[in-house]
Amino acid sequence: MKRIAIFAEGQTELIFIRHFLLKLLDPSKLSLECYELVSHQLFTVPYQYPNPSAEIHFLILNVHGDEGVLSSIKEREKKMIEESGYDRIIGLRDMYCYEYVKRSPGVINNEISNLIIHRQNQTVGDMKHSDRIKLFFAIMEIEAWFLGMYNLFKKINSVLTVQHIEQKLGIDLTTTDPQKQFYRPTDQVNDIFLLCEGEYKKKQGEIESICSNMDCSDFDTARENNRCSCFDDFFQEIIGYSSFCL
Repeated sequence: MKRIAIFAEGQTELIFIRHFLLKLLDPSKLSLECYELVSHQLFTVPYQYPNPSAEIHFLILNVHGDEGVLSSIKEREKKMIEESGYDRIIGLRDMYCYEYVKRSPGVINNEISNLIIHRQNQTVGDMKHSDRIKLFFAIMEIEAWFLGMYNLFKKINSVLTVQHIEQKLGIDLTTTDPQKQFYRPTDQVNDIFLLCEGEYKKKQGEIESICSNMDCSDFDTARENNRCSCFDDFFQEIIGYSSFCL
């Protein structure tokens, strides 16, 4: 059985990954464990997906912070690979962080993005099992991926069609590349939900509402016309481990 560990920046990423795996891959072939890391201690979080006959097992860890992704991987890589038998360790974090805001306040800057990615990959390159570790960055936040899956919003509320969103907010989500246009994609998602008297404040129920409506057609939408390239990179990584995508 293949064993893959995914270190996620926060609750949003963990919930997204859990739903993404269960929608992209055949659930009868996989199992999931979900935890959060608090003060170097692991605590179970919803929802586990045990499966004794699984062909691939995913461990998803919420490390509570963008910088915690790399440091947590560095701390655990040898034990996870050499003792626990993990085949691959993946890190997923947002690009938006304190350092980015300090270096480029309010403006997406490709040079800053590349600098942060290069530096973190250098650290991975110095690890003992660097060939089994891969970092992924959502630019600027994972909410950009939700915006790329623009049909998600009308699944949650029929009012939130792409036409209504464009009329009210002046954003054509069918042509926009969210990772290039929105410095804080969370704000745009909140603006969309305000159109139906809702809100998006990254609460668990709000994240679950979005992610539970995802399906493979939404993944294709986010990847069309070379949009959301950071999501496509993550997508390609996951399907590369499995021959049982839905």
